Amino acid sequence: MQSKKKWVAFSIFAALIISLIFSGNVLAEQITVTGEVNDNYQIVSSDGQVYEVADTEKGNEVVVNLISQVVKVTGTVTEADGVKTISITSYEVIGE
Repeated sequence: MQSKKKWVAFSIFAALIISLIFSGNVLAEQITVTGEVNDNYQIVSSDGQVYEVADTEKGNEVVVNLISQVVKVTGTVTEADGVKTISITSYEVIGE
């Protein structure tokens, strides 16, 4: 009987770990990115990484007003199906 309880506990733990690994939005991370704003509502970093900009107040300020500008943005990044999306919490214009 003891062995059966251990097996059930292990199974539940394993299922939890697997669900955390495969759910892209659960593990969002806060980062700072420097890159150019393009007219596709994206920020392209100097290493070529493309970040979609989430539809938020700060995000809209960046993608509407700062096209072709180099910006430094901080926000939460999520990834789904290989697409990275940043929800901007703050930004600074670095140059053109």
